[in-house]
Amino acid sequence: MSKLLPIFFLLLMASCSHKQFPERSSQLDSQWDRSDMWYQNDKKIDKNLVDVFYITSTVAGKAVDANGKEMVRATLNDNDRAVFKKEMSYANFMFGDSVNFYSPYYHQFTLSSIITPIEHKADSMVAVAKEVCDVFDYYMKHYNNGRRFIIAGFSQGAVHTLTLLKHMNDNQYKRLVAAYMLGYRLSEGDMQHPHVKPAMSATDKGVTISFNSVTSPDGIWHAITDGAATCINPISWTTDSTPAALIYKGDTATVSVDKTYNVLIVDGLDMSKYYTPGQETYFPKGNLHRWDIKFYRDAIRQNAMLRAYGKHED
Repeated sequence: MSKLLPIFFLLLMASCSHKQFPERSSQLDSQWDRSDMWYQNDKKIDKNLVDVFYITSTVAGKAVDANGKEMVRATLNDNDRAVFKKEMSYANFMFGDSVNFYSPYYHQFTLSSIITPIEHKADSMVAVAKEVCDVFDYYMKHYNNGRRFIIAGFSQGAVHTLTLLKHMNDNQYKRLVAAYMLGYRLSEGDMQHPHVKPAMSATDKGVTISFNSVTSPDGIWHAITDGAATCINPISWTTDSTPAALIYKGDTATVSVDKTYNVLIVDGLDMSKYYTPGQETYFPKGNLHRWDIKFYRDAIRQNAMLRAYGKHED
């Protein structure tokens, strides 16, 4: 697991403040002018609805240049786009029809680059963070039109969600309903930033929702959990250790906050259904990172509606 730590630390170092990465200049807008750089659905934009700006997890497996040399950043080939679109569609469904949904095809760092030594990796990590800030600035300039908004991301997307919290200006932050960092931690250092406030209930506004799921502390993946200073239970929307009932595809379990490690402990699952042979290549046994978006999908939708409109979706 130690090989994975530098990637996430590099991304944190690359977090783009407004001073560090100013708004994208007009001559660079052409990439995001293209409709094929955005997830497309058939829903028309409704000015009365809240926006969701969603950033996908690590879905690109590997990228190579014309000479066959491995690269850190995705090339957005047809296979990449197909996997991107699958997660985008899932997230679009998760947040439901009561929002305007935006999600960019960005040149994320690849799964392969996480675990292989690649020259100039640090520079590429900064480039990924800058691109995410660029596309957010484009969204704000051309699409948002002053509406309230939610930012959300899973895994790598959660890291970039934290980046955007620190990047957005104060006027934008005033319109933030909430930030959903699915499968990534908030540290004490992160929470020193005025835009990074941990969620403490189901209804507080302008806050950040953060959690990671494991079956026990042995399953903690240090790359996404080390330094966690807070955690909220996305079923009960409390931060104490009281268990809440999880029902997923007919299986039942309990979910509680471990106050020592600030992770979610999921107890009672038949792990033969949730363990992929060989997953220790990336995650420790007992880690439920890949389920952090699936287990809590409906709870996240209902909570987003509650925070955005003061009521659950019918």
